[in-house]
Amino acid sequence: MALHELTARRAPAAERWWLWPLALWAVSRLVSTALLVAFSWNQGESSWTPERPDILDYSTMWDAHWYFIVSQVGYPAELPIADDGHAGENAWAFMPVYPLLARVLMVLGLPWEGAAVLLSVLASLAFALVAYRLFQDIAPGRERFALALVLLSPTAPVLQLGYAESLFLLLLAGALLAWRHRRWEWLVVLLPILSLTRPGGLAFAFALALWWLVRWRREGPGFAVAERWRIIGIGAWSALWGFAWLLVCTLVTGSLSSYFETELSWRSAYIGRQELIPFTPWPIGLEWWFGPWWPLWMLGIVAAAVALLAGPWARGVALEARLWTIAYLVYLAAVWFPQSSTWRLLMPIFPAAAIVAAARPAWARALVLAVAIALQPVWIWFCWHVNPPDWTVP
Repeated sequence: MALHELTARRAPAAERWWLWPLALWAVSRLVSTALLVAFSWNQGESSWTPERPDILDYSTMWDAHWYFIVSQVGYPAELPIADDGHAGENAWAFMPVYPLLARVLMVLGLPWEGAAVLLSVLASLAFALVAYRLFQDIAPGRERFALALVLLSPTAPVLQLGYAESLFLLLLAGALLAWRHRRWEWLVVLLPILSLTRPGGLAFAFALALWWLVRWRREGPGFAVAERWRIIGIGAWSALWGFAWLLVCTLVTGSLSSYFETELSWRSAYIGRQELIPFTPWPIGLEWWFGPWWPLWMLGIVAAAVALLAGPWARGVALEARLWTIAYLVYLAAVWFPQSSTWRLLMPIFPAAAIVAAARPAWARALVLAVAIALQPVWIWFCWHVNPPDWTVP
């Protein structure tokens, strides 16, 4: 067969690259929707819904209510004070992009529940398309399994709930793809929106700093001065927006500690009121969960992360994706208190799915995917379904 004939046959397939991510997205949403509907039929009356709520009500419980508050009345100028004299839970913990976009849909006539779910579903579809292109770029040949693993992961139902995860992952996938293709102008646009959707600007700045150091060590004088300063500039831009919401909260409330007090109010149900000292929440949290065995759990978590990111199977994944994963995990280690939301907070390391996609033989990948799907109802039951008394916010 002539080369031009072979090329002509391949071209249409390349032009229809979107068929695979679209198909994977559709299958994944059917799975998650079926599970959510089944659980909604067995949901008792709760603070958020009546008994056996419809799928829209069931999909907008928990923190979705805070996004609803933001979409309607914005943020408080004065923080509520809890019984312990400290700031109580309030809307400042929830960034504005997602609820404001949902409010736009409400202006078009949709109720909050429909607007929130529709926004998440549309963002998840766009994320599937952009993430597929990203996987093609960072790990060619692994993109189908990697995307399937992300869309069918244990926490995948959240991609269609009234949470900002779908939108954040879409923006993150776009930012990572822009980074890979050195489209700095796109990063200038995406990083502010990303940082005001969910926390991520500081982690992205740290990833760029790690990349700068790696390139400086590898390339030496070949690392062009102009390129060095360009990366420093983008990193500073990302860091600035990483602090932007804290500054907005400070300006509105008049207190520099207001944002930290707000965030700390959520973990006080577990360990009482404590100061935020970087890299201490995980030892404190693991000790709360597992008692004297916490060092073993800490060692196991660190060992698993190192094995995933430093093993030979990771070498087939682009450096930028690995550095982002490292940076985001370090960010979580610095500020996050481990609790039931941790599984959802791990979703931004989705590029690591390309590392798991290196598993061989084929049955091993099939087993991983089957376990991921089987854990979806487990996540729904323990982290979303309301089982009174329930204080484990998903």
